[in-house]
Amino acid sequence: MSVVTHKPQVEAPIPVTRPGQAVRRGAIGRPPTRARVAGAPRVLARRNCPPQGPRLSVVCVLALATVACAAVLGLGALAGSVGPSVPSETKVVRVLPGESLWELAGRVAPTSDAAAVVERIRELNGVDGAVHPGQPLTVPFSR
Repeated sequence: MSVVTHKPQVEAPIPVTRPGQAVRRGAIGRPPTRARVAGAPRVLARRNCPPQGPRLSVVCVLALATVACAAVLGLGALAGSVGPSVPSETKVVRVLPGESLWELAGRVAPTSDAAAVVERIRELNGVDGAVHPGQPLTVPFSR
């Protein structure tokens, strides 16, 4: 005696169509496609891209980034240290009415750093506080 199993028949769902619409054949939910020939090679279109150059490794990229950061920091440090110096030539001037040491420094050495000129004026004259109109002061002078 042999045992034969029978597959139950499953009914395919009937596609719902509107009046005037054609019924599609094939798998439900997929657009109709052309039948593929068995064993035919699959041909893909060639891309017309130029060949890529060599890629940089992670180590090279990190080394370049480190060098760039060091260059930026080094140039920034040099830029901060290079500035107009206080003139070495001195001259005796009188303080004008209402003039402060900062204004005097701007008048006698306009191209130099005002804070450095004020500090040099204080060193040369022994001035700690305010100055008085008409007071003679030895100041660094630039033309």
